[in-house]
Amino acid sequence: MPEPQDQRGGSADFYLPDLCTASMVFGIVLIAELVAIILSLARFQSMQGFWTDLGKSSLFLLWIGLGTALVLCQARPHLVRLSVERASAICLFLIVATTALVSEAAFWAGSIGGGGDSILSASHFEFVVPNLAIGLIVGALVLRYMYVNHQWKRNVQMEARSRIEALQARIRPHFLFNSMNTIAALTRSSPETAEQAVEDLADLFRASLREKRTQIPLQEELEVARLYQRIEQLRLGERLTVRWDTDGLPMNLLVPSLIIQPLLENAIYHGIEPLAEGGTVTISGSADRQRVIVTIANPLPAGTQPARQRGNQMALLNIEQRLELAYQGRASLNVQKTADQYRVTLEFPRKERAHDESTDR
Repeated sequence: MPEPQDQRGGSADFYLPDLCTASMVFGIVLIAELVAIILSLARFQSMQGFWTDLGKSSLFLLWIGLGTALVLCQARPHLVRLSVERASAICLFLIVATTALVSEAAFWAGSIGGGGDSILSASHFEFVVPNLAIGLIVGALVLRYMYVNHQWKRNVQMEARSRIEALQARIRPHFLFNSMNTIAALTRSSPETAEQAVEDLADLFRASLREKRTQIPLQEELEVARLYQRIEQLRLGERLTVRWDTDGLPMNLLVPSLIIQPLLENAIYHGIEPLAEGGTVTISGSADRQRVIVTIANPLPAGTQPARQRGNQMALLNIEQRLELAYQGRASLNVQKTADQYRVTLEFPRKERAHDESTDR
């Protein structure tokens, strides 16, 4: 599989970031100015001398910082083809070389303009060599920090993807077994209905497994839940009624896959199936400019078996983890339980999709 490419043609998986972006340039300028202020304060003798020293130090550090960023930015497309060790060694060499070049230019400029003295009133050796040592140490520390930070982010992303796939895998077998039992029961009594149920099941898994997407449009998520309803309707008949009130939802909204169908499954399994007379599951939704709210409510039998309670809690935990991975604390799953009703409310940010990237892969 080819490595993902960033906007400048380098590998997005390379630990060295694109230093030519506006945010990175701003960060380099800010850090250079902060370091210049610290150095000037450390050498502070008088207010007039402070501002002069700050101007010289700022100019010198900005040339080193921006020059190094430019060199590494231009070298990055070539570095991505190398091993981490070789690329890091070349980066460190480029940092030291840029520091040496700027230091030499600054020393001779200061000598010419200052009557024989450098801008820091030091000899050539005393000025250039410490700068090279500082550049070497700081460059090594910065590269190490970038590598560790990149590896940490990569591990978090891989863990998040693995957890999402694991959560999906834990939900699918349970639903598959229930569906196959329903179809098996219909095979002899109603072959045509069983055939339709098989087609619905195939459509359901095709929608949920297509391209292994972790996010799908809300409209597809609701269609998956409706397919599941049709299969369960064959098993429960008139005992099951599902009332849909979702016209106000943004159907193009990308949401984590399999967050509504498992809740409908739980509502039927824990709420409708134990009731001899059956009942009604209500799925409603609303949205404003910033938030989307989806609620699934079902009647609650007088007594719930412990095994059913544990299964319900596991499914809720799976969906809660799925929302956390997708929205990083900006979504919530709330449960309200009364004597005769169980209500689950999902709330997450609204962000209309401008383009579904998953269809391009």
